[in-house]
Amino acid sequence: MGYTIYYKTNVDKWEGAIAFLSRVCKGLRWNFKIRARGDVIIIPDFKKVEILVIPKKGSGFVKTYGIEPYTTLYLLILHSLNAFGSVEIIED
Repeated sequence: MGYTIYYKTNVDKWEGAIAFLSRVCKGLRWNFKIRARGDVIIIPDFKKVEILVIPKKGSGFVKTYGIEPYTTLYLLILHSLNAFGSVEIIED
């Protein structure tokens, strides 16, 4: 059974958000990348959950299959981005 987090981002303070996300990923020992078009990619250390792709402005979704602590960590990361702009989140 899948568990999906849907999100819509509009991050005004993108450089600050990137610095924050980089620090969080370093602390969690997760891989952190920035795509050529600017999206942030967060790759956890567990292959059974999908990678989290965060656009500066746009929407996305990620399947975590309800696996903890990854579901909660993804939600915390996404909710934390509200400090840098706005994020709408729907869980399914």
